[in-house]
Amino acid sequence: MVPPFRRAGAEVVVLGFVDLDAFLGPGAVCGKLPPELTDAGLLSLLREYDADLAVANMGQIGQERLLPVYARVGATWRSTGHRMLAHSEDFAWLATDKVWLHSVARQRHWPAPRGVVCDAPAALLAAAGSIGLPTVVKEACSEPFAGRHYVADSQSLQQVCREVRYPVVVQEAVEGEEFGVELLTTPSGTVIWPVASMGRLDGDCAPGKRVRVAPAPLPDQAHEELLKVVQDIVDAFGPAGPWQLDFAVGDDGRLHLIEINGRLSGMTNLSWTSTDVDPHAAHVAAALGQPPPPCRAERVALELPVRNEAVLPPVPAGVELRPFPGNPANRGPLHLGYYRAVLGVPADREDRAREWLLSVPEELLLASPRMALDQLTRGMLALKQGGSAVTSC
Repeated sequence: MVPPFRRAGAEVVVLGFVDLDAFLGPGAVCGKLPPELTDAGLLSLLREYDADLAVANMGQIGQERLLPVYARVGATWRSTGHRMLAHSEDFAWLATDKVWLHSVARQRHWPAPRGVVCDAPAALLAAAGSIGLPTVVKEACSEPFAGRHYVADSQSLQQVCREVRYPVVVQEAVEGEEFGVELLTTPSGTVIWPVASMGRLDGDCAPGKRVRVAPAPLPDQAHEELLKVVQDIVDAFGPAGPWQLDFAVGDDGRLHLIEINGRLSGMTNLSWTSTDVDPHAAHVAAALGQPPPPCRAERVALELPVRNEAVLPPVPAGVELRPFPGNPANRGPLHLGYYRAVLGVPADREDRAREWLLSVPEELLLASPRMALDQLTRGMLALKQGGSAVTSC
């Protein structure tokens, strides 16, 4: 987000939990957030830096839990004549607390997996017995890559009972395909990037290890259910800025809401490559009061999980390859042992992309080339059908 703010002529101050001075270089002032950030502490920082515009950004580990703080401070900061782009507090809790999300989904009749809220080990055991194994146990509040547990058998159930932080929600393990979609809500409406497939649901609860593709085809019923949920969230909970939905489509063709994130996500590179509209740049434009551009799939974006230190072979003419390694603000690839590389494949370069995928040594990837070929086929199908059927609401 720093470069587009700089291009707009802004003096940029970046506050976070890690030191970013060396990474961002000259032209950006960096400051530290305290380990426990309160409403008063954040207001004090905004006054200290005399911020004309503040933007809540969830990019660093540790910040996602601060959504309610940003929401409250945003309302206060705006009341003093300043500008701050942040979600409403109602939406912040929806995106922060999975137990609360489960309760709201039931109240508003959103399609979601069957589940039970539990506040103790005995209740968790009873819920798992009622729902049946395998099941998924989600802690109320957690950081990315944590707090979700796939429970396949009684032994792992006992272990999860001992280790999780209560309360939790125990949900049925949906059999089907995982999807995601990124959105940006502004006063002029909500822009929706193309739906992306995260591949078949599995016990790892780690879609980044799979081959992901955008756009991805959705069954008509699931598409209609998705748009109804999005519209209800916009109308009833007041998101303001970027957000993201994870959902599954079961083998029965029905939609199952998995979670809501109050930020852009790990699939942003897919959104950007498929449409040429960078969600982070659109976020900056929204913060500056500019309407976001419409976004439509122009090519298939195919994301490959590549082992750290591996170098992929050159791609053929007309096919784009964008590697996204880790950095001090996003250490996921550094810790997880792999980074993500995204292919941009126009419709008339499908055959060349297929030949290239077959040439990639299997040991460079976490997922099989066959999975990549299958996802490329599905992405091309969606692209030729019009990409994302709805780009705004």
